[in-house]
Amino acid sequence: MTILYTPLSEHDIFPQEEEMSVVLFEHKNCPLMCREGSDGKKQIMQVLSTDPAHYMDPALQPGQWLDS
Repeated sequence: MTILYTPLSEHDIFPQEEEMSVVLFEHKNCPLMCREGSDGKKQIMQVLSTDPAHYMDPALQPGQWLDS
């Protein structure tokens, strides 16, 4: 882990990505918090399930893009 000591704002160092909204979405009976782009594609941010099997599914890991 690296710590940066700088007078710059975090937004100057890490520019904002394209505008995406946060939506709650259910995929394969698993509730997810996703970022939705202007093109309608959804990227998983967080798994909100109480089923441990959902956390082990590689297709439902944060950062993955959903096909639907």
